[in-house]
Amino acid sequence: MNANDVDTLFHEAADLFDQGAFKEAEQRCHSLCSTYPYHAPAVSLMGAILCQTNRAEVGVKFIEKATELAPNEAAYFNNLGAGYTSLKRFDDALCAFQRAISLGPGNPNTHNNIGAVLRPMGKLEEAAKHYAIAVEIAPGSAQIWANYANVLMDLDQISMAEMAAQKAAAIDPGYPIAHNNLGTVLQRQGKYSAAEASYCSALALKSDYADAHANLGETLKETGRVAEALFHYERACELEPKTSAMRSNKLLALCTFNGITPPEISDAHFDWGDQVALGIDMFTKPSRRKHQRLRIGYVSPDFRRHSVAYFLEPILKHHNHNDFEVYGYANMPTDGDDTTKRLRTNVEHWLGVFDLNDEASAARVQQDEIDILIDLAGHTRGNRLPAFALRPAPIQMSYLGYPATTGLSAIDYRLTDTMADPPGMTETLHRETLLNIEGGFLCYNPEKGTPDVNHLPAHASGFITFGSFNNLAKVTPTVISTWSKILNSVPQSQLLIKSKALGDEKIAVRIKRSFADHGIGSNRIKCLGWITQGPPLAPYNQIDIGLDTFPYNGTTTTCEALWMGVPVITLAGKWHPARVGVSIMTRLQLTDWIAPDENSYVKLAVQKAQNLIALEKLRFGMRQLMSDRGLIDGQKFTPFHEAAYRQAWLSRMSDQ
Repeated sequence: MNANDVDTLFHEAADLFDQGAFKEAEQRCHSLCSTYPYHAPAVSLMGAILCQTNRAEVGVKFIEKATELAPNEAAYFNNLGAGYTSLKRFDDALCAFQRAISLGPGNPNTHNNIGAVLRPMGKLEEAAKHYAIAVEIAPGSAQIWANYANVLMDLDQISMAEMAAQKAAAIDPGYPIAHNNLGTVLQRQGKYSAAEASYCSALALKSDYADAHANLGETLKETGRVAEALFHYERACELEPKTSAMRSNKLLALCTFNGITPPEISDAHFDWGDQVALGIDMFTKPSRRKHQRLRIGYVSPDFRRHSVAYFLEPILKHHNHNDFEVYGYANMPTDGDDTTKRLRTNVEHWLGVFDLNDEASAARVQQDEIDILIDLAGHTRGNRLPAFALRPAPIQMSYLGYPATTGLSAIDYRLTDTMADPPGMTETLHRETLLNIEGGFLCYNPEKGTPDVNHLPAHASGFITFGSFNNLAKVTPTVISTWSKILNSVPQSQLLIKSKALGDEKIAVRIKRSFADHGIGSNRIKCLGWITQGPPLAPYNQIDIGLDTFPYNGTTTTCEALWMGVPVITLAGKWHPARVGVSIMTRLQLTDWIAPDENSYVKLAVQKAQNLIALEKLRFGMRQLMSDRGLIDGQKFTPFHEAAYRQAWLSRMSDQ
């Protein structure tokens, strides 16, 4: 083979690689490398092919050899960095990319690649700087603009993220990733109709695009179109069956869907748990506690201004640190917000695990010798359930963030109470053993700066205003039908509904049309989107009576309403998501606000609307009632919570 033949064969291989014809490219590279083992371009290309075909361990060895053969070739170090990235050897990748920059500072791809390494490491500001350099060098690269949009969104620089995403889509309208990324930015802002259009554009270009199916599912769910959402979740799972997050999205959506029974929903969770556990070598379980205090580890992506934090903060603040040593494992890409800062002050150890894979996260928990590890996310976004599947702690629990079973046999307990999970009713729906907190499983921490309770709005308006501020995914057709019966039975009454999605005018119009189908004029339905101005929870001052959703009750929204003096009518269902309202209202000894069925729910609303004097009295006494019953008293609640931990630990010790 002469020099011309070598060049021809190499360029053929390179062209095939660029076209995605990896098998044919590998055949030509193999021939070259066998005959000319010191031909650096062929060796590097062979390494790149192997990395692209899930053989990165071998691939990086080829590229390392290429950098030895040609130590001043920037492209080889760029390829090497990409190989290390695929192996999650991020520090090695950064070294390789930095070497590439020193040899060729004007290559935008290298800066783009550095950004792609820094982002999963949680170094978002640095990643953004490199993407900014990359787009300055190559302003016509749709790929780099799309990547830049992602990191800007992580940094909550939403307007800039939208600009970058729009730029990517404009540069290359045929680039599906650009449309998908634009959709995520629009969705974050509550522009759901536009987000849906972007995801559909991505799928029109690439019908098997799993991320776009999953994201479209999220948009449809959040706008109340759960049945449609489930189709796209299912398609995403078919395309990426090994991606746990895809299946978690579907499982959460199932909890809101009243077209399937609780046992069927639980079975879907069990199937997920069985699949995750396949092939897992469980970490060795420590036989007994090595420390004077029980080590408690909380794992969450929501150590920030989030519903989970509203219920976790009172516990962290009032933990008995003579008996418990508390760890916080934050799966968050940023340092968080003011809520994060408060939470951090109430734990002895704070560790970011966003940049750690599941195995490394589990290893860190085991290294810390945690006795009881608590999952606070379930199947919500950012969960680390696959790390729990490795069983890094001798006792593992699920709490707060998710209303159903995780499906994992590696999680021993689910913290609840006998009102949300009455004995004999829901045990078979859980892989976990139900562990009851005496008195109730929740303690709510109201936001700072909430306004005082005002007088009953009906006194000023002359009519009753019902209200619900739950996510539209919970506002099912059955809920709309039932609420319509209430409005038809209470003359002149109105309904105020607030949800992020209702800030989108098209969605608000669709919801009003759903009520119109039941004879309710649009003038009686008031829709509010997210409100960023004014005191927190102020819109509750417009409501006389709260209406809970079913079969998926409110939790935070119910507690918020009660704090603002608004009693909530709830419907008692047959499993935990449908009984949180029962737990809260029973806790307050307001059982006369609990209905056993839909007809009773309607009658109860009509009855309560007729006694304005009683509503006013209850309204101004609600905060004291919440305090007296421990619903907002962390000091009173936390010892009962800790007693559950002690019970679990003693049970384990007795089993050994």
